[in-house]
Order: sequence, then C-alpha cells, then structure tokens
Amino acid sequence: MKKVLVIRLGAYGDAIFCTKLLKALKEDGYHVTMNCNEQTKKILLHDQNIDAWINHKTDSVPMEKLDEHWIEIGKGFDKVVNLSGSIEQKLLKLEGTDEYKWSKEKRHEECNINYYDYTLELGGYGHIKGENGQLYFTKAEHKWAKKEIAKCKGKFTIIWALSGSSFHKTYPYTEYVACEFLDKYLDSIMFTVGEPLCQVLEWDHPRTKCKSGKWTIRQSMLMTKYADLVIGTETGLLNAAACYDTPKIVMLSHSTHENLSKHWKNTFAIHADVDCYPCHQLHYTREACPLDKKTGAPICTARLDPIKVLRVMEEIYCNRRTN
Repeated sequence: MKKVLVIRLGAYGDAIFCTKLLKALKEDGYHVTMNCNEQTKKILLHDQNIDAWINHKTDSVPMEKLDEHWIEIGKGFDKVVNLSGSIEQKLLKLEGTDEYKWSKEKRHEECNINYYDYTLELGGYGHIKGENGQLYFTKAEHKWAKKEIAKCKGKFTIIWALSGSSFHKTYPYTEYVACEFLDKYLDSIMFTVGEPLCQVLEWDHPRTKCKSGKWTIRQSMLMTKYADLVIGTETGLLNAAACYDTPKIVMLSHSTHENLSKHWKNTFAIHADVDCYPCHQLHYTREACPLDKKTGAPICTARLDPIKVLRVMEEIYCNRRTN
C-alpha cells in the first residue's frame, strides 16, 4: 500500500481546512499518517481517514531546523504533503516579512484564494473545488450534545465564539449586541464559548450560559451542529460550524469571503467598511494594526456596526421561526 505523510502544525481552523484533503488521499488508496501538534490532534481525533499519527511537541524542534526535521520524518513515504505555512505564510502575510509590506492591492491579488480549495491543490487534488471541512465525533459525544440541546427545548439557541487566536478576532460590542437580542427575543438562549481566558469577556444575563473554559473545544465545535445560530469572528469554531448547515454569521477581519466562507452554507459574511480591509496579513503586535481610539480594538472589528450585526441576527431568527 502506498503511504503518505501529511504535515500540519497550526491552529484549530487550520486543522479543519485539511480534512477533505485527508479524505481525498484515503479514497485514493493511501495509508495516511498525520504529523501534527496536540492542538491539531484534538480536532482531528476519530477522523476515519487518518491511519497513524506522528505527534509533534510544540517547540521541540527549533524553527530553523524544521525543514531538516520534516525531510527526516518523510523518509519511507511515497508522498509528503507539508501544509505548514500554507495559509499563514502564503495567503496571510506574516508581520516582519517583506511580503507583509506589499501594497494592499498586491497582497489581494496573490492572496484572495479559497483556503479549502488551495489546501486540496497543494495535496494534488486541485480539480476538487467547493469543499468545506468535515469533523468526526463519537456516539458518546453526540449523546452529550443532544442532552445539552434538549435542555433548551423551544428556545432559539445561539453559540457565540468570543475570541480567536489573534487580537483582531474579538468583537468589542459582543455583550451589547448579545444582551440587546436576548432582551428583545425572550425565547432565545445564548452559550458563550472560548478558551478559559475568554471568561473575562463574558457577562451576566439570565439567558446567557457562560461555557468558556468549561466546554472543551470539541464539545463547543459539536454544539455548532445542534444550535440555531453560530456567530463569531474568524475562529476555529466558525470553521467547525461550516461543516454543518447551521446558520452562521462570521465577522471577517484579515480574510475575505472568497478566502474563508465562499463554500459555507447558510452563511452571512460581514465586515467593516474600512480602507485596510482586506489586509491578508497576520499581525502579531498591536502597533501593526490600525486601532480605534474609542475601543482600542482594531478598526476592522471596532467599526463593524453593532446594529448591522443585530439586524443580521434578527433576520436569521425570523427565518428560523417562520420555517
């Protein structure tokens, strides 16, 4: 049997981008070995298209030695697909590089490519277009999720992802919009999710269930299948929601609809009307991003009108309640 090694060191969303490539390789007759960090493995756990794992411990190999390391572990495989840096270098320019300083127009010309299509192309399946991610959960995980959603019977259930992996992936008016919606629509209930640090972004409301740091990332992702609406910035949780038909609102910051949500179903992709959007950049320092004086947040999030976000939520709510 022919063997392939797929390398992907990255965040939660990056793991989801590669799931349909794994499926294509498996269907093509490959024995698939996945080399990834623990963060990625959490997301890909139980993926039936992965036959073996090579675990990568974060910072175990110096950056300057990674290429040499990958050559070594790739020996004995018929094919090696290295996806590390495929999005967060090629299509999102890194702060500190020459490409990061390109004009907005030049970055857009090179980077406005769909992340899912591009990942399949890198693996040799460029003819496959229009795919989203695919996640695998156990019967026990589904049983837990169904039990949780059953507690909300008759309620319009919302999951709000509070933050992503970068500082421009937090919406500064989340609490305002959420509470405005909950107070207007009394049959609604909201779950806030994120890493433990996101607890500082949560608020008190009788129909807000604060789950940051309480639900695992897999639990939060699975619940996007059963909710009535998922909302958030460009986070791994929104990538998970894209695996399902659940209505979703994604607040774009450094990516375009073409990049991220082009193939997603039941999706409202919204963004602020600011000159720097879309930047196609990965910012590591706040100094690198234009900030809003009032909120201190990047303008790509701070100037996304909260009334606009609320109106889109209401549109989804009305459609859901009348259908």
